Amino acid sequence: TDRTPIRARMIQLAGALGWLSPQDERAELARMIGDVLRHKTVGTADIDLFCTLNKDHALDQERHRLSVSAEDAEQVAHAAALGCLGSPEGRTRVLAALTSSDDTEVQIAEVYLGHQPITAVDDIRVVASGIARMTESGAQVRALDTLARHRLSDRQSLDELARLFPVSRSVDVQRAIAAVLIRSDYRLLPRPEMVSMLSQSRLKSPGGADIIDILIRRLQTP
Repeated sequence: TDRTPIRARMIQLAGALGWLSPQDERAELARMIGDVLRHKTVGTADIDLFCTLNKDHALDQERHRLSVSAEDAEQVAHAAALGCLGSPEGRTRVLAALTSSDDTEVQIAEVYLGHQPITAVDDIRVVASGIARMTESGAQVRALDTLARHRLSDRQSLDELARLFPVSRSVDVQRAIAAVLIRSDYRLLPRPEMVSMLSQSRLKSPGGADIIDILIRRLQTP
């Protein structure tokens, strides 16, 4: 079948029935991933599938079976596929893509990081700094939403995003920043100063009270 999810399930079924050894099952899954990288445009659904298939990192040892040119490896989708199979270079490329101006690249990074989140503080800081430099857009909001799921506990990264709030001219970006802060260890931030900054710098919310108001109330709570 040329339908990748069905092909993956058939391979896994063959393994469950004993028609394929564990080694052969891994090899077949790696061959399937290689075929996708060679013959079709790789999208977010593919990245979600590849990372799901390798949630136990068993396919890391099969990465050598993938033949990907240096040019293709620079494409974010291909890099994410390699990252799903444990490639450090692929992961580095995807982390950079999270702060891209291209929303498609940010979407791919979002899906990849949903499976393999950022754990190194230095990487968190680089990403936070990169997001702060992005042009206000849907891509920046998506990048902030992705970072929010990491529940930050690094003061430097939180300060970087807090500095972005008053200079932002987009209520969506401000809300996304508030979402990052409210899901973080915001006790690290200077509460009175943050409440004052948020209250004075916030843009008017078309729908009335929103997550910015919730953040302000939480910061005011002893």
